[in-house]
Amino acid sequence: MHASTENTMDTRLMPRRRAQGAFTLIELLVVIAIIAILAAILFPVFGAVREQARQSGTMSNLHTVYVGARLFNEDEGHYPAVLFGYAETPDASLGMLNPPRPPQRPSLPGDVNPMINVTSMDQAKEFFSTYIGAPAEGLNRGYLYPEQVKDYITFTTPDNLVKDKRMVTQVYYPHNSLHNPDQIVTWEATSGAGCANIGDRDLPNAPYIGQPKLYYVMDSMDIGPRLDPNGDIIYTSPGVPQYELHYSPDWSHRLGTACEPTDAMNGGQIDVTQLKYKNPPADRTVLTYITQHVATAGSSKVIVMLLSGTAKKMDVKTAARLLPLNYKP
Repeated sequence: MHASTENTMDTRLMPRRRAQGAFTLIELLVVIAIIAILAAILFPVFGAVREQARQSGTMSNLHTVYVGARLFNEDEGHYPAVLFGYAETPDASLGMLNPPRPPQRPSLPGDVNPMINVTSMDQAKEFFSTYIGAPAEGLNRGYLYPEQVKDYITFTTPDNLVKDKRMVTQVYYPHNSLHNPDQIVTWEATSGAGCANIGDRDLPNAPYIGQPKLYYVMDSMDIGPRLDPNGDIIYTSPGVPQYELHYSPDWSHRLGTACEPTDAMNGGQIDVTQLKYKNPPADRTVLTYITQHVATAGSSKVIVMLLSGTAKKMDVKTAARLLPLNYKP
């Protein structure tokens, strides 16, 4: 008896059934492509979120520094010469001085090599003698650190890639600070009469005059990388970025408004947006500003802390044109 052909099939014509749960090469490639597309979309988002968090940390530190500067002004009657302080070196001449001096002093270029002669930033005291041998001889007992602000980390920013606490640098004046933009910040002494140079109230002694002031590279509140109007770092030599001064109570170093230079960009008026004046306009006077996020993370914004206690984000091109003296709300 022959089997019914209605219920028979030639197994040679049946497609082979793939193993359960396996992917074809095309399906696998599609999945990989989808993952790559999602990663390309999400990774920049995650990076932007992390950078926003770092900027928020900087703004929090700026507010702490602002409060400390206000307290310093209330206690001393003036704003500090620097926020954190200068790079510091153990004073090798301590045993030869009479009377005894504090065992540290601001660093000079000759102290930097070897770098072991520079005190680690977290160990700095900012307690040193001033005007040694002069009638005005005294002591500098610190700036905001370690008096009003106890933690050195407050003066840093998360985007500062330098972590060596002994690394120091000389700095330049900003382009809009009433100084030659290629002028290095040096120690100055009071001289002359009338329109006298105010000089540095914290000058250690005469040999410091004309020597570059040295700052810790990790100090992002007093100094920061120099940028061109496009936000690119300006280098002294390949791999060596320039740094510029971002905090000064006295940008013009002149005594009295009659002696102040005028600003053509401000209608020929004298700039009173300096912390040396008794009541500078709080909404226009810059306490300090941060360029580190532009230099390191590619942000387009410079963070500015005003004397009013408000932190603002300013486009890098605008910052290059207006900071530090010609800020407009």
